Amino acid sequence: MMRDQARAGLQIQLDAAVTEGNTESARKIAADLAKLEVSTAPKAPPYGDTEIRSHLDKQAWFGTDPKRSAKAIEFGKTMDPKKFATAEAFAAAIVKAVDDEFKPAGASKKEEDITETDEQREEREAAESEAAEAAGKEKPAVRRRTDAPGDADAAGRAARRATSGPWAKLTDAPKEVQAEIKRAADKFVPANAPKERRETFIAKALESQYAMHQRKTGKK
Repeated sequence: MMRDQARAGLQIQLDAAVTEGNTESARKIAADLAKLEVSTAPKAPPYGDTEIRSHLDKQAWFGTDPKRSAKAIEFGKTMDPKKFATAEAFAAAIVKAVDDEFKPAGASKKEEDITETDEQREEREAAESEAAEAAGKEKPAVRRRTDAPGDADAAGRAARRATSGPWAKLTDAPKEVQAEIKRAADKFVPANAPKERRETFIAKALESQYAMHQRKTGKK
């Protein structure tokens, strides 16, 4: 605002000097106007596209992954380099934005928020049943997707396991086995690994745990 007022004041003085024919004063005022414009002009950052690209080139995906590379260029065009002290800081902000854009964990979390899985439903229903029992109310019926063992009685669990064959799904196994397999999957399968890799790990773990269970119970 002060800059605009100073410019307006000098412009009025210049107009008056021109009207009066005072060329010397007009030249001096015009010089002052030029100095004001130079001093208030936005300063360009001390780096350019070459410096920014040199830092982006350190990313293995830049220049090889078309989607990530295109997104990096898009972000670079919409960001103001004058707000970053160095080209490295500017490039780091672009890389972080690209990583957030392509983060697989975020997409999986959104799907989980939208849809309740069968396993989550069963856990919720079990918790509701326990809460009802603690309050002295009748337990709500828990829906079963398979003839997998429930919590009713040990004999019923053993009979159903014997007739249903190997555990085809994680929820077919006893809860303690489910918990052990989940812990192992979390430990040995990275969070950003493809979904199929975790499913394969769980399937093999189920086979192994089922075989161990059969040996313990004396079944072949």
